[in-house]
Amino acid sequence: MLDGGTVHSCPPPCTGVIRHTLIHKYSASMNKTSAYKLSHSIGPAARRICLIAVATTCLAGCGRAINRSAERRIRDLLPDLVGNARQYRVHVEGADSETARGKLRSISVDGMDINLSNGLLLDSLHLDMMQVQADLEHKQLKSVGSAHFTASIGEPALDEFLAGESPEGETLRNLRITIREGTVTIRGERVVLGLGVPFRAYGPLRLAGSEAIELDPNKLVVIGIPISGAPLRFIKKKFESAMDLSSLPIPLRLDGVEMHNRKLILSGTPDIQAMLRLRATEGREP
Repeated sequence: MLDGGTVHSCPPPCTGVIRHTLIHKYSASMNKTSAYKLSHSIGPAARRICLIAVATTCLAGCGRAINRSAERRIRDLLPDLVGNARQYRVHVEGADSETARGKLRSISVDGMDINLSNGLLLDSLHLDMMQVQADLEHKQLKSVGSAHFTASIGEPALDEFLAGESPEGETLRNLRITIREGTVTIRGERVVLGLGVPFRAYGPLRLAGSEAIELDPNKLVVIGIPISGAPLRFIKKKFESAMDLSSLPIPLRLDGVEMHNRKLILSGTPDIQAMLRLRATEGREP
């Protein structure tokens, strides 16, 4: 089978292995004459078994070889399309003959610890694409029937994203995010006359269009800082910018946000038209 220009052969014949195994299993209780006869009489049966085994292995293993080659090529594109990650896993489903022609029934992608262009570390990303047509040689998508993603962002990643920044003329420190069912809390200290004055702001999240999420201003509770002052505006805007996914090479359109196990779970669909226009080898549109 062809795999990225390399020819892979199917497993070698195994008649000798099967013969040896069967003889070893049954000859222990036989005398030398019976064992000798067994070693010769078992040859045709072993050869038939081996042919079936080799054919089955070739059909399964060599068929997957084409899909595995497609998976490697897709995986190589992901740093440009999404961002550098600790790990990407790709799985392609479909008949090998169809995959060889660039027609993939489905593609699933799982990424761990992805560095986005806005500086946020995405804990995980899962992407499903159905009915994909692609030019694998030229790394070009032709069409995508449907696509959907889910992404998770944990408290440590958000803490890191907020750390070390303050609005002009202010000093904020020890900013921390707490995520609970239905509520996000931002805690920190505002330095006033050299002293750290604790504050917190908490409330639910809501979608702000298809590309961003915001702390609902109508339900936001603020303690320790002015509700209309620069510190709160800065913190709110900075936090919300972490989840603005419009700057990605492939913009992601949000349709839901949930809060579970100290993580934000975002869901939605990739911008398919942007995916089709993108030059994947360079991570930008032509």
